[in-house]
Amino acid sequence: MSGYGGSPPPGWQDPYGGSPGWGGDPYGGAYGPGGAPGYGYGPPGTPTRPASSASTIAALVCNIAGVVLCCGILSIPGAITSAIAMSRVETDPESARKLTIWSWVLFGLSFVIGIILIIIYIVAVVMAESYDSGY
Repeated sequence: MSGYGGSPPPGWQDPYGGSPGWGGDPYGGAYGPGGAPGYGYGPPGTPTRPASSASTIAALVCNIAGVVLCCGILSIPGAITSAIAMSRVETDPESARKLTIWSWVLFGLSFVIGIILIIIYIVAVVMAESYDSGY
């Protein structure tokens, strides 16, 4: 095959499904001039699996639990960013991935701040009891 517009070499079959006049049975066969239906993997660049929103859903659930259980102030924006990411999973997967990462970061920060506040509360209660008892 030399350049554009040439015909394919004899016996060549189109791996993407056969277009009319290309590949298949050169004598017309049962499938007509287009040849047999093609086999193959599809055109290059086709994603191998659909976009998944499992991590986004998990981030949303964890951030909502953070808001309800430990009053995580940063879990509210985390829940918002994961909800926005869920709406973008099919249309803009790269943006959805970045928003999901941010929602996980916000959840982690909220969790750490919650633990620090619990420790401060416990220390304050112990100090108040020791102050009241006269030690």
